[in-house]
Amino acid sequence: MSVFSGQSLHVTLQDLPPVFVVYISCQIQQTTGNYIEKIRDGFQRIKDWVQQHGYDPSALKVIGIPHTNDTQLVGYECALELTAAVSPNTGDISTKQLPGGRYAVLSLDKNSATIGETIGRFFTEYIPQHQLIIDSQRPIFEVYYEHTMEYCVPLQ
Repeated sequence: MSVFSGQSLHVTLQDLPPVFVVYISCQIQQTTGNYIEKIRDGFQRIKDWVQQHGYDPSALKVIGIPHTNDTQLVGYECALELTAAVSPNTGDISTKQLPGGRYAVLSLDKNSATIGETIGRFFTEYIPQHQLIIDSQRPIFEVYYEHTMEYCVPLQ
């Protein structure tokens, strides 16, 4: 694992294992009002679902999977990591495996005032300075902890 940090960017290059998740999709581009509330509601719905199926949501890793068109957020998948495959019996709840492999992992504080700027700097400064190539065949995903988050970008 390589560690690079400078000017408040803390990035590690890691080989991440595949992750099995249960998730719900939020279509942001069709949302009127505050999309953050729609995402928050999506996470609450997926937490309620796993709890109804015998899991403790507080013991599961919280994962967000953003979908963008250029830099515009158009969709978001609210997910929880599960240790075993399940078959959801609800139309809007789905499961999938996030692929493992080499990722650049940006660690940052969960501060809505600075997240966008920090991620922007990661793409405009860090990626080109370190000559990294993003693997567009695998999704970017975010892992949330109580006060911090990891922004995981797949690399070739």
